[in-house]
Amino acid sequence: MILSRLTAAIRQQNWFAVALEFVIVIAGVVIGFQVSQWANERTAEERRDAALERLHDEAEQIIAYHQEHIELHERMNVLRTEAIERLIANDWAEADRHDMAQGLNSVGVLPGAFPPRSVYDELINNGAFAEIGSPELRAAIGRYHAQLTFLQAQIDYVRLRIEDPLFVGQPGARVVYVPDTVRERRWEFDFDVLSQDDAFLQRLLLGNNSQRAVTDWTRHTLELAQEMCTAIAESTARPCEPPEEPSE
Repeated sequence: MILSRLTAAIRQQNWFAVALEFVIVIAGVVIGFQVSQWANERTAEERRDAALERLHDEAEQIIAYHQEHIELHERMNVLRTEAIERLIANDWAEADRHDMAQGLNSVGVLPGAFPPRSVYDELINNGAFAEIGSPELRAAIGRYHAQLTFLQAQIDYVRLRIEDPLFVGQPGARVVYVPDTVRERRWEFDFDVLSQDDAFLQRLLLGNNSQRAVTDWTRHTLELAQEMCTAIAESTARPCEPPEEPSE
């Protein structure tokens, strides 16, 4: 219809009508482009909002994960410290020997740091991370993940230094068969014999130092995770409320 009117106007040399038709055509193109651009921006905004919501959920799970690990570290640190003090004093009269065995065993147990991170990795891999939130938000997320990388590197380093296993061939320590358990074995200790072995105590003290260092690194990682979750919460307008237990 526009083309026929334009043709007629040109034949009639009605230049005002020609100009008007051109203006109508150009305006239609511009409006169509603006509507399309607005729709694309709206879709991109919805995609970014959805990504932030998923990051929020993941951050809450991350906090719960690190809290659980710190609680485990601290519980084992307490038992290990008591075991060390009793070894030095050779005082086992009122000791809970099961707890003391757990404390000694814990020196060689160092789980890796692998909290949830699928949403973060997805955003990094598809190049969408740079589009979410503010620079301050992205910086908070980056600080946490840099610390997480550092934590795992330190854990790997400490693992290399831990004698594996610490008690093999150690007088006063032996493995017993325990059916219906995951590993079907358990370490049993003669605490009086271990108390007389200064070399064993030295190895235990070094292992205790490493375990406590990992506890501190994990605690700092948790602090940065909490800062990250708080920063995300400012964008999602939801409180940062980690679950009592991390999801599997």
